[in-house]
Amino acid sequence: MDVLADVLSVTRMGATVVAQAELVPPWGLLVDPIAEAHVHVVQRGTCWLRTSVDRRPLHLSAGDVVLIRSGVGHSICDDPKTKPGPYKEVLAAMPRRLARRTALDAHQTTLVLCAKYLFQNVGPHPLTSLLPPLIHLPAHEAERHVQLQLLLQLLRLEAIDAKSGAELVVPRLIDSLLVFVVRAWLDGQPMGAGGWFGALRDPAIAKALSLIHQAPQSSWSVEGLAHEVSQSRATFARRFTELVGETPVAYLCRWRMCIAAKLLLETELSLEEIAPRVGYETAAAFSKAFRRSHSSAPGRFRAEARRQAERESEPAQTARVVRRTDKTLRL
Repeated sequence: MDVLADVLSVTRMGATVVAQAELVPPWGLLVDPIAEAHVHVVQRGTCWLRTSVDRRPLHLSAGDVVLIRSGVGHSICDDPKTKPGPYKEVLAAMPRRLARRTALDAHQTTLVLCAKYLFQNVGPHPLTSLLPPLIHLPAHEAERHVQLQLLLQLLRLEAIDAKSGAELVVPRLIDSLLVFVVRAWLDGQPMGAGGWFGALRDPAIAKALSLIHQAPQSSWSVEGLAHEVSQSRATFARRFTELVGETPVAYLCRWRMCIAAKLLLETELSLEEIAPRVGYETAAAFSKAFRRSHSSAPGRFRAEARRQAERESEPAQTARVVRRTDKTLRL
């Protein structure tokens, strides 16, 4: 089982956007902390990035790639002194400014490719909670990864001129983009670092994670998992906790609740049908575990999530591609 692919398929909600923006100085985009991860690629020019967890500005140059974890607010500006505004308002005004740029050469504008990815906002998961708030791949590092560069070229083309079938293609490209960015970042991390992602490089822990993901309904114990990976109970428990950031039992419970939340949101299965799929013999036992994890009964969670989805739904489909028709980014 590919654990990373499994986590992506369970935690993402389907809303993906890729677009390109040409920005006339002075400009500043403010992005609120929401359940979306963002990838920004500077294609031309330079800019400055600040995040809500580190107010020091980070200078970005052409070719730089950044991945910002969901839930982390951030701003991108042409200059550290520029005050950012709500990105929708700034981008809405950009076509008029571009039309008036008679005295500006192309090199004075900044061209940025952006992708965003909506995750299931139902409690922390290693994919979003153990990832660093910011991954920065300087151009010289990003350029070493051929697959990443090829993928970025495809995303640029889709952002500029999305063809038929883009709504099928783009979510898969952005899935792959996250994987390739994380791969490139891990290449620069020492063994044992990188949190949950780094754990996937440890053969024994990776196998244990794969077993949990393959059969979350099984009655896994620390002893059982240790036996499967040919380690002592003490060695396995210590290593798993060091790399993953929580005990094997805690991880198993949390992963079961991620699956349960997705089943509640996306299916009409009853609690009696969901319970055995996530390792509980009865609906009552499942409900108790779910309330402990989400501070809400499963039925109430399902109803409230669907009401919220109805309120927030837009006329356009949730998984959409933004076409670059006026060189502005519409997210």
